Amino acid sequence: MTNIENRTGDGPGENERGMDKREGVLLRLRLQVWLAAGFLFTPWLLSIFLCLPLFRLQPALILALLPGLAVAVHVQGYLWRHLETNHRRGEDDHLFPTLGGANWITLLRVGAIVGLAGFLPLAAQRGQRLPDTLTWAPGLIYLGISLADLLDGFVARKQGRETELGKGLDIETDAAGLLTASLLAVALGRLPAIYLLVGLAYYPFVLGIWLRQQLALPVVALQSRPYARIIAGFQMGLVGMVLLPILNPAYTFVAAVLFMTPLLAGFVRDWLVVSCRITTGSNQQTAMDHRAGFLWTRILPVVLRLIILVCGSLAVATSSVCQTYPPWQMAHSALCLLAAIGFMGQSACLFLLLLLGNTLSPFGTSIPSMVLFGAAATLMLTGTGAMSLWAPEEMILYRRNPETSMTRCETP
Repeated sequence: MTNIENRTGDGPGENERGMDKREGVLLRLRLQVWLAAGFLFTPWLLSIFLCLPLFRLQPALILALLPGLAVAVHVQGYLWRHLETNHRRGEDDHLFPTLGGANWITLLRVGAIVGLAGFLPLAAQRGQRLPDTLTWAPGLIYLGISLADLLDGFVARKQGRETELGKGLDIETDAAGLLTASLLAVALGRLPAIYLLVGLAYYPFVLGIWLRQQLALPVVALQSRPYARIIAGFQMGLVGMVLLPILNPAYTFVAAVLFMTPLLAGFVRDWLVVSCRITTGSNQQTAMDHRAGFLWTRILPVVLRLIILVCGSLAVATSSVCQTYPPWQMAHSALCLLAAIGFMGQSACLFLLLLLGNTLSPFGTSIPSMVLFGAAATLMLTGTGAMSLWAPEEMILYRRNPETSMTRCETP
């Protein structure tokens, strides 16, 4: 009897020690979050200091620093609210006592995003341009932020620290970075204002899910779609290149519309899924997905390759560039041919976009060139499809995850 009493008496003590240990871990994490605030708010304070001469002349320009402050406050708040998710998936009882190297890299990315927002007052004050000494800075910063997105994931996997906190923090960072960079690109006149929908789309989507949960309406946990991540990556690449002073805005506006269309369509599709407006089957696929997938991967790539072949041939036949700029014409013809036959077609399209859209390009903004640019931009998104000679990019980009179980609507 005594043994039983002793064993039953140990339970509360063990629970209390477990709770004390958890509180100690959370305390250590909170101290690190205060340190993280330095990474987030220092670039914003530095932006205020550097832009003081502008604010003395035009006080209203200080409002252009609000996006940077919003990013810092939002990410800091996210850290505070989600510290208890600093664990691997399914290991809720095992909190890591430190944020870890991967999360610190992500926080450095956020600091760089806040610093990037510091260019907004300059863009507003100088009328869609930056000082010559800073012209390349926004593009290089954002491309660095995008590349570091690969680094934090690599570090997390290497250290065995792929936490729920890190996963969520990475998503919030990507969304904030794309919105900030898009806002700057629009302010500089390098993207149309409608492209801001790309940066904004994530936030009403998340808000809508939260509202449905508060109202006890059915919500489906959205499964990851590889193609959605690829499309998001294309947006980051587009905005990074647009922020560099090397592309003609006439072409970047075309690319913006073509790139944003599948991303926004994906958000609409995902909302219909999570709100139980459409039924889903294996791997959370819908009938709409199958029909769109057939058109997107089978029919459209072949049509686009024919357009590239025809427009490329017309350029050779009608353009004076052939005599005046033979290296440009040779590169143009070679890239059109590679894209048309599907030999490293997506890479060929990327270089073709840079060739046509370059501010130094001799091809101008003729109708054949604009149509060719649009076809190449779309082919980058779809892949070269059937009857391609060699498409190593598609083997890397379009890998599919194993099928998962059926998904049904559940009320939280």
